[in-house]
Formats: sequence, structure tokens, C-alpha cells
Amino acid sequence: MDRLFERIYGCEAACTVANAMGDVPEGYTYKEIEEKWGFIDRPLPQYRKGGKRKNTWGLGPDLIYHEHYRPAGMTEDGMERHRLCTSAIIKKNGRIDIVDLAKTWVEDIDPAKFGFSLGPQDQVIYYSLKAGVPPWEVGKFASWPGFIGTTKMIMPVGMVNACNPEQAAQDAFELGRIKDQRGVPGNYALEVCAAVAAATAEALRPGATVDSIIDVALSYLSEVPRKEVELGLSWAKNADSWKDLRPLYDEKYKGFPMSNAVEMLSAGLACFWIAGGQPKETILYAVNLGRDTDCKAYIGGGLAGALRGIEAVPSEWVQTVEYAAANDPYTVSRRTAREAAEGLYRAAINTLNKQKHTLDLLEQLLSS
Repeated sequence: MDRLFERIYGCEAACTVANAMGDVPEGYTYKEIEEKWGFIDRPLPQYRKGGKRKNTWGLGPDLIYHEHYRPAGMTEDGMERHRLCTSAIIKKNGRIDIVDLAKTWVEDIDPAKFGFSLGPQDQVIYYSLKAGVPPWEVGKFASWPGFIGTTKMIMPVGMVNACNPEQAAQDAFELGRIKDQRGVPGNYALEVCAAVAAATAEALRPGATVDSIIDVALSYLSEVPRKEVELGLSWAKNADSWKDLRPLYDEKYKGFPMSNAVEMLSAGLACFWIAGGQPKETILYAVNLGRDTDCKAYIGGGLAGALRGIEAVPSEWVQTVEYAAANDPYTVSRRTAREAAEGLYRAAINTLNKQKHTLDLLEQLLSS
């Protein structure tokens, strides 16, 4: 394994672990997590109850949640979107546009599996695309605009654009339109999406640091979300322990929608910073922080995995999620994290070779 592959694999494995571990306590406050589990320190199994509700205005397919068991290491809807994005990149063997992503959604999703891992918001996107709605328009009809769902698919974009944060952010702004829209007051989902993609690309750069990764993420936020994220970082920098973050986040966001994208970025980066960019600690802090734990862990843990590499992600966690992915009956892809990393690595190298070719042509022009 060369260093680029080690770090891409670290990012992919840490993302997967973060989703699996964080999905179990999702929606609980930090106090409820302590009461129920004490401290979550490994992937846990869970049982999901079923349910049904009518779609908006009684039109379209009902929103059905199927009763099922999730073994330790099985992931959730955010990782399904991540896998769809990964599949599109591997098929293209390089950077993708929103049409490439949309084709993968239509080709790789089995609609009979909605309500297991993929959820209602994904169902709306899928049927919109199948009906012929242009992919760049679909995000206008997001089930939950302004939420973190856009970002939960975007780290592969940072990986294929390794060391090129600007290109990663530009790609994220386009690809995110399949899930949300930009320009609506108070909706910063695509800014967060671009920030995480760019930060992932930066995390793979030789010489990257915790601070440089955070600075890159902040540079893609407008004034309002940037101030909110910087507030969380100030809490982290003044804390004696990660536990000091819990009541601060709990109090600030009490009564707010649980999956707001800016809160997730703030908390994910705060855990990343206070853990010194170490994947194990970042994931543990985020998973036990409360509220939308899998999303916070995805951001912080994925960046930490990209920075430190696969050797910093506990091997027993990796083995658990690798087995779960290979045997998941509901997922859009049974690739293990290693197999996904191999495909993303090849795509990143192909992207690099294209950039080198362009540079060669420019140098020829400059020297002629």
C-alpha cells in the first residue's frame, strides 16, 4: 500500500465505522446515551421497528419503514448515498458530474429495498429521476432541505480529487443538487457539502494538519454558518475534555431540527479538533455526543481517517464493518471499505494523470 491508498482506505473505513456506530444512538441526547449504554465504544447491533405513513398530500408511494435487524457494523441511509457516489466514481474511473450520479441512482437502487437502509428522502429522488426530472432540478424537492443528507454522500468526491480542495468543492456544489438546493435563506446544506468535500481533499495532502483541514472547510462557508461552526470550535479549544462539549451542543440546539447541516459540521469538526485528528477518539466522541450522532461521526471520523490513514483506525472495527458490508441484504453495494478504497484510489490516480497531461500541454505552450 502506498501512502495515498492507506489514507483513502483510512477515510473510507472510518466513514463506514462512524455510520455503523453512530446509527445506534442517533436521536438520543447525551444523557440518554449514558443511561442506556454508558459509553459506546464499538459497533453494536440494533433492531429497527417498522412503520408506515402516507406521502405528501396522499400522492406517490407510501413511506414505509420495514421491520428488520441490523447486525453490528451495518450502516444506514447516509452510507447508502456515499456508496452510490462511490459507485458512480468507480464506473467513470474519475470525477463525475450530476448526470453520472443520477444514472447510478437509477441503475443501482432496487426500489423494493426502500425502507430498510435507504429512506423516504432517497425514494423521492429515485422516483423523480425515473420520471425524467433533470438531476440538477431534483434537489428543489428535497424532503428535508437544509439537512446533512447532501454531505453524507460527498467524501468520495474529496478522495477522487485528492489534494485538490478547490475542485472537490466545485464538484460537490454540482453533485449536491441531486439532494438539495442553494440560495434559499437559512439553507446552507450545499455550503457544508462543499466544505466537507474540500476538507477531505485537503486531508489527503502531504503536510496537511488538523488546523489546515478545518481552515479549508471554513473557507467554503458564508458568514452565518461560518460563525456558527467557529463557535463550536471555540468550545472545543476552551474545553478541558470532550465531555464539556455535550451540554453546550445540547443546550444550543435543543428544539432545533436534529440533522441541520451546520450543526453537524460544527460538531464533527469540534470532535475532530479536540481528538487531535485521531480517528478512534474522533469517532468515539461524536458517537457519544448526542443528537444526530452518525452524521457528526461521519464528518469528523472520515477526515481523521483521511489524515492519519488506515493504520490509525482500530482493526477490530474495520473487520466488523467489512463483514457487515459484504453480507448486507439491503445495501446498494456490497463492496467492502477496502474494495471501495481500491476503486477510489484508481479513480484518483486516473484523475491525477489527466491533470498531468494538461500540465504537460500547458508547459509545451509556454516553452514554444
